[in-house]
Amino acid sequence: MKKCIKILLSILLTLGLILITMSFIIENIVVKTFSQEILSKKISGYFLDEIIYDVDTNTLEKIEYNIRNSKHTSKITSKFIQTITKNVAYNENINFDISKEIDLLISENMPKNLYNEKVNSTKEYLNEKIVNTEKTLEENLVYSFGDYYITILKLYNILTNTYFRIVMLLTFIISIIGLVMMEKYKSLKAIQISSLITAIITGIVFVAIKLLSNFIDQRLAGGWLSNINLRLMITFIIIEFIISLVLFIVIKKLKFDNNDKN
Repeated sequence: MKKCIKILLSILLTLGLILITMSFIIENIVVKTFSQEILSKKISGYFLDEIIYDVDTNTLEKIEYNIRNSKHTSKITSKFIQTITKNVAYNENINFDISKEIDLLISENMPKNLYNEKVNSTKEYLNEKIVNTEKTLEENLVYSFGDYYITILKLYNILTNTYFRIVMLLTFIISIIGLVMMEKYKSLKAIQISSLITAIITGIVFVAIKLLSNFIDQRLAGGWLSNINLRLMITFIIIEFIISLVLFIVIKKLKFDNNDKN
């Protein structure tokens, strides 16, 4: 009975770690890639439309770079994707409100000598253009890609849902506590194996995305993507392998110390 509980806890530990890792990675890939390849270009372009004749080329380039790499642009992208997911997959009618993010973008990037003159018109223009882009994409998604896209959006929503992450995190923590109570320091072995398996699976997914990048671009993104952002995935793989290696060394050291005592 005890052995069965240990196996179950080990499986839950690995499953919880894999799913919570994939949850954050998938959201990051979608938001960062969509922002970098599509939305940040549109937002910076709309912004520059309003000031292009009033500033020099160097200033325009600097503003474009700052907007494309702004945390506010990432926030707009995140809201953009969340709104589309809810409205298309679940037939809801969520309002796409990005007024706060637009205000912050403008306050940080509008040249001071143009602020009073351009601030209101730029806010209205940016809000109108970005909201219209969201509505257009929302209307065309199912028409262009078919009902299977709704399934993809629903899976994305489940995997990136806050409640799902909380459940997976609790599963992971409770499994560790259970193993520690049953196995003491020997539970490190289960954690090490879990981390290694997660690193390997994440690595396999990374290779699969690389190999299928053209398919993903053409079938799921309509040919809009030229590069899928996998930096966070690479970071996770490295961290998971390091954790696994460190735990492996610690386990060997503890075994060596125990043998010396005996």
